[in-house]
Amino acid sequence: MFERYTEGARRTIFFARYEASNFGSPTIDTEHLLLGLLREDKALIRRTLLNVNPETALERVVLGLKPGTQKVSTSVDLPLSEDAKRALKYSAQEADRLNHRHIGTAHLLLGLATDKQFSSAVFLSQLGAGLESLRTKAEALGEPAAFARVPPPIVRSRVISGPDVIVIHGTKFNVENLRRTVRGFVGFHWSKASWKPQKVVNKTTGKFSYDLSLLKKSPEEFEVLQGGMKLGHCAICRWELFESEDGSHRVGFTNGKEWLCSECHDRFIARDFFRSSYSDIT
Repeated sequence: MFERYTEGARRTIFFARYEASNFGSPTIDTEHLLLGLLREDKALIRRTLLNVNPETALERVVLGLKPGTQKVSTSVDLPLSEDAKRALKYSAQEADRLNHRHIGTAHLLLGLATDKQFSSAVFLSQLGAGLESLRTKAEALGEPAAFARVPPPIVRSRVISGPDVIVIHGTKFNVENLRRTVRGFVGFHWSKASWKPQKVVNKTTGKFSYDLSLLKKSPEEFEVLQGGMKLGHCAICRWELFESEDGSHRVGFTNGKEWLCSECHDRFIARDFFRSSYSDIT
């Protein structure tokens, strides 16, 4: 269902799931999606809700929600409500209308404002944002840069000699930019592992961490948040990592926080590629 979603849009769904469980809701509804969006993309909120600070908007929505009798465990896989499903469907239609390949946070915002009966639309209206005004501002933002159809120009490098393009998983990367990125990961110890969608969450603050050792250090404060984001990315080339039968997507290398795909690890880390003569740059 979420194949077209950008990383930011996926994180929005992830945060919405947490908000729903935190408010004791049996489903993820449009107001939880709005909360997730307010937490995920503050830059978008500043551009589209010009008269409202993102933190102020978040506080107003939170104050307007009635919590359930008790919180729902974060280990429970909450379903989307019918309104939430419709909102996501409208988001896809907005992306199609703009001829955008992927569904980003701006499209989610438009979907949440489409039906005036949605709780999210009511909150947005109270914040001074209607569908048409949001459309005008969202359209001005254009397609998410990370997924724009026109590839960015490859800058010719004057720092190193030899060919200046490296192909990773079929995508071209500028050598000098890649060398600077790889330099930040060479000093770490990397262990081969199957990618797992695990994070831990502070039970009190709701803040997230990738440090699983917190479960042992402070088990009364932290718990595993499962069933959330089901997608990771290589820190070098942004290759998608997820639970799959395809080993190229399932297996990678981790230093305990970041992940690398097998190709980037084997080419650039294990071989110390950038100390070589760049003989296999293509």
